Formats: sequence, structure tokens, C-alpha cells
Amino acid sequence: MSTTAARTITFFHNPRCSTSRNAAKMLEDKAAVGPNKSWTIETVEYLKTPLSRDQVKDILGFLGADQNPKVFTEFLRKDAPNADTVEQVQEILANDPAMMQRPLVVDWNAKRAVIGRPAEAVLDIMKELECHM
Repeated sequence: MSTTAARTITFFHNPRCSTSRNAAKMLEDKAAVGPNKSWTIETVEYLKTPLSRDQVKDILGFLGADQNPKVFTEFLRKDAPNADTVEQVQEILANDPAMMQRPLVVDWNAKRAVIGRPAEAVLDIMKELECHM
């Protein structure tokens, strides 16, 4: 076993969503052929295990919400209530975790997040990870 801890990429997933299922397959395929095993993918079904308020705040920061208010809208589904602040997004998701846009991939170490719309976008984090390992 390596002495270096594996880096964990968190994949927030809704298995009932076809885009999320496609993204999951892409991540699984990428993990299977990756050049090394210095990273792992943790899959979280966010409807069963909702994001904490701190996770929401961190992810919005990783997505650049402080510089681009459109991130609040992009982070939520189109049918979600309007939100203009981190606190409003936190409240919306606390009341209904299904309002989060999915799929979502987070590299907590690199402070980077990607919304998988289209599903192929989730591979951006994996490409960056391979370049820096």
C-alpha cells in the first residue's frame, strides 16, 4: 500500500437522472483506465444524504459565486425558487435537496467543483487531477 493518501473526488449523484447516470459511467470508466490510483471517487446520493450548509457554501465558493452571481441560478434546477445569496441557496436545499442541479463533482483538495451539464463536464476535474498528480 502506498504511503501517500489517495485524493477523494466526491460525486453527488441522483441515480434516477439520466444525465447523472451517464456522468457516473464516465467517471467509472475514467477511474478504470486512469494512469494511477492516487484518487478515488466517493459517490453520494444527495437525496439520501443531503449536502450540509457548509458544503453548499464551500461548493458555491469553488464555483465562483462570489464573482459571478449567475452561479446561484446554475447551481439550482430551473424549477427551483430564485436565489441571490449563499444563504438563500442553503435554505432552498435544506427544504428540498432535489432542487440542486446534478450531477456535481467536487475536488475538495483543489477547491474545485463542476456541474455536470452536459455530463461530459464532470471529466474536467479528472483531467486536472491527472495533470497535477
